[in-house]
Amino acid sequence: MDLPLGGWLASASAWMESQGELGDQSRQEILDPCLDQILGQVEGLAILDVGCGEGRYAAMLASKGATVTGIDPVGVFIKRASSRCPTGTFVQGFAEAVPFESQSFDLVLSYLSIIDIPDYVKAISEMARVVRPKGRVILVTVSNMASATDGWVKDEAGIKLYRSIDRYMDEFALDLSWNGIRIANYHRPLSAILKAFFDTGLKMTGFYEPLPQPDSPCYQDEFRVPTFQVMQFEHS
Repeated sequence: MDLPLGGWLASASAWMESQGELGDQSRQEILDPCLDQILGQVEGLAILDVGCGEGRYAAMLASKGATVTGIDPVGVFIKRASSRCPTGTFVQGFAEAVPFESQSFDLVLSYLSIIDIPDYVKAISEMARVVRPKGRVILVTVSNMASATDGWVKDEAGIKLYRSIDRYMDEFALDLSWNGIRIANYHRPLSAILKAFFDTGLKMTGFYEPLPQPDSPCYQDEFRVPTFQVMQFEHS
């Protein structure tokens, strides 16, 4: 795909319409509850939301007493985030060149944004640079297994048998289209993501594969192959 900013400039309006005020259901049922537990009490913390998008989660953090700063390369998202979270500070810019001083934040969050960033190594280096020595970097991302599959293999009756996986150790872009949105996401093997973090001197202090509630009507397949990963890093 050869579109400006991986398609996000052209897809921003359709994305915001698809998310509404609460975000898509997978965020509400799977990721937000997991993050609530991992982050704990955020009141008084200076938090940087890398790839903040339209400011949905930044507004949630601000409502809990955090001092929130967001960065995103898409101007339409920054404008929406600023109106949605008036107590926050939102800056148009790139994760590969975060325009803030070193050791400025207690917590740096990348919520489903690393998959959109071409130079993920540089972006991770920047996250490590701007977090304070006793702070945390939280990465929410699509599972490396999920990004290396075309979906479920089914039998003749349409019953899901398993998910096929190929090219896992490669790094490549995926051209995704749905509901008027067309964007590029990037697959990287887990070892590549972890190496980028470890090379900055950060250590992993938490790894999670969040699941919905057992009675969720929409996401029972997550118990077979989870879609998401959440990682926590701190300075060693």
